[in-house]
Amino acid sequence: MAKIKAFLIMLRGIALNFYYKNKATYTTFNNIYNAIYNYFKGLKYKRGVLIKWNAITLKTVIIKNEGKSIGDCL
Repeated sequence: MAKIKAFLIMLRGIALNFYYKNKATYTTFNNIYNAIYNYFKGLKYKRGVLIKWNAITLKTVIIKNEGKSIGDCL
């Protein structure tokens, strides 16, 4: 139980939200650790990061950084 409490102190942002949304399914520290690890480092996560990366273009970077030069956007 102490490991779980310490682990929760370390979680922030979406990792903490993930824990609280799914906490009813965890019974041990290893279950919690594996679920969070697999969610953020698993195939689903990697696919999501790849989709976001592939969607980035110079045009989108320029739009998000209005007022900066093209060189700064690169």
